[in-house]
Amino acid sequence: MSEDNGSVTDPLSIRGGRLFIDECDAAALAERFGTPLFVVSEKKILDNYHRYASAFEKCWPEGRVRVMASIKANPITAVVKLLAREGAGCDTFGAGELELALRAGIDPAKIAVNGSIKSRASIRRAVELGLDVILDSPAELEYCEEEAADLGIRCRALYRVKPWLGDLDEPSDFFPERSIRDMTQTAKYGIPNSELMGMLRRSPELEHVDFVGAHMHMGRHSKKADVWEKLIESFVERIATIREHLGGDWAPSVVSFGGGMAADADLESRVTVTDYETPKATEYAEFITSAFRGAMRGAEFDTRGITIEIEPGRALFNDAGIHLARVHNVKHETENLERRWVETDTSECFLSVGSLNLTAPFPYRVANKADAESTWKADIAGITCNYECLAEQVPLPPMEAGDVIAFLNTGSYIEVYGCNFNGLPRPGVLLVSGAEADMIKRAESLDEVFARDILPARLA
Repeated sequence: MSEDNGSVTDPLSIRGGRLFIDECDAAALAERFGTPLFVVSEKKILDNYHRYASAFEKCWPEGRVRVMASIKANPITAVVKLLAREGAGCDTFGAGELELALRAGIDPAKIAVNGSIKSRASIRRAVELGLDVILDSPAELEYCEEEAADLGIRCRALYRVKPWLGDLDEPSDFFPERSIRDMTQTAKYGIPNSELMGMLRRSPELEHVDFVGAHMHMGRHSKKADVWEKLIESFVERIATIREHLGGDWAPSVVSFGGGMAADADLESRVTVTDYETPKATEYAEFITSAFRGAMRGAEFDTRGITIEIEPGRALFNDAGIHLARVHNVKHETENLERRWVETDTSECFLSVGSLNLTAPFPYRVANKADAESTWKADIAGITCNYECLAEQVPLPPMEAGDVIAFLNTGSYIEVYGCNFNGLPRPGVLLVSGAEADMIKRAESLDEVFARDILPARLA
């Protein structure tokens, strides 16, 4: 193409003018399985997982490393099963994600039950299964003690703390008008610092809870090493405060740094600022573990034997996926203005974007014309009755009905947000491995779209 509409990097390639994902012709997949369609690369997901696991293991020789895949980014059983087979753990938020982790075969010793607003029932199940519970409030602390006592077993718990970034006014990559310091403190998740003190005073009185460590989560607010380092310094200050209340000989056996690692390409529709250098997995590992080791030693903790956890989501899945849409029609206006619209069978409702995208929210390629010269400017339009300008006046080769557009970097936080606006069935998901392709989530039928509707007898 004459203009770069999308970097084609592993797992993508262009062969004979056509886009391939792994060893599969993307346009041929669209023809065989139908569109719209999500496609994910098994090899890329596993490569990403092993890069993070090996990078952190190399930088943390004093203890174990667990890669706790953030499955909310791509919550599909087959994908989680792939990671389970490689030895991954996972961070789960809510009863649904916990069920997914168990069905996919994640080792219970590597499952963390995380998130705010946990029900008593979900905590009971976690305690019963021997899972780590990440405490988010004083109420959850009491649930752990009561449910463990009722079951006659012990509960493993970590405190989810809110590190304070002090005088660091770094803006958030999500919301540049607000600072990371404010965002991490005003978000609902995590134990408020004032309530943490009360929980720590209460903790030594409990007979059925073992406090094994601490957890933090900044999220994808920054890729900068100095922000992470400042955050980890404050995190260790909180860990030292926990020790003061639990006894001078207490030390964490598990410490979780949460997620927030950017995908390699860092081309995100859900993050506002991405246009600065992205650390590699090896760089994340180096500055996170170095900052933690230094702060822990400064607080007179022995780091030997500590298991560290990371929870990548975007970094595992983002660049492993593409979304395929077929062109249904091309319109051309010449009377009052010059404009073309390339109308597709996908939607903003499937791609988790707004109705007017002045710049393309994803890199894209025309899968069956992947190296053709871009001599047109056109809107790429979606199928619902919304405004549905998926990309405004972007460069394209001459287009016609039947062409297939591939939206790149759609492997994380995209498919999971799909909805049924206009009664549209949600797309399916395809897993490719080399030249093999298997459906791992089928497209909805119209019957399924309306399956939850109930007609009262008086209307039947």
